[in-house]
Amino acid sequence: MQTISTEQGESRQGGEQATTDASHGCPQRSGASPTLLEHILPEADIVMNHAIVVMAPPEVTYATLKRVDFARSRSLLLRAVFALRLAAVRRARRRLRLAPLPARARMSLQNIEDYGQSKLAEKEGSEIVIGSIARLLSVESLFTRRTAAEFKSFDCPGHFKAAASFVVMPYGQRRTLLAYEARIRATDTRTRRRLFLLDALTAPLGRLVMRRMLRVVARVAKYQCAAPAHHRQQAI
Repeated sequence: MQTISTEQGESRQGGEQATTDASHGCPQRSGASPTLLEHILPEADIVMNHAIVVMAPPEVTYATLKRVDFARSRSLLLRAVFALRLAAVRRARRRLRLAPLPARARMSLQNIEDYGQSKLAEKEGSEIVIGSIARLLSVESLFTRRTAAEFKSFDCPGHFKAAASFVVMPYGQRRTLLAYEARIRATDTRTRRRLFLLDALTAPLGRLVMRRMLRVVARVAKYQCAAPAHHRQQAI
């Protein structure tokens, strides 16, 4: 399992677009066409990206990415972080009088709507984009469903738009480059200042969590290729 760090995302004040220089150790995508994420959120105040080489073919990696349950990972950090997140979501759903989550709730890309996220775009086998619009530190504000078009056009002050993509690309023989990028954009200057402050406090933990998530996907995908079918679920 090879990790390629590309954490050159920069926060820019005054409404400028945050940029990333992925030339330092991260292979470039072929061609000049934008990713789905770039199409949905072309400008961002904060960008975070990371990549890992998975010892499994792209189709296995993509299938694993979509189904893996991060709440049941072997990583104590992931279990702790997602337990806190789950508790906050349960409280928000109670306040909003939404249906309660199961006692043993899953956390995967297959049920992100349960946690206030939306699937904004997908190119099957290649890229999936998820996102949300919310007010800072308000879990309840996540639970407004929006289409990709509504997400792109939203500009109501006091909110931020967050979108993230997982991109799967062939990398040599029977290997995959699994890349993650997150983009966050505030809708006004005051919210942007608060967003930068919050990011300064939470960014180190966020980067660590994302690394662990990608490692979980890589480990499970590799196991999928090597283990008998009845042992595969144990890899998570």
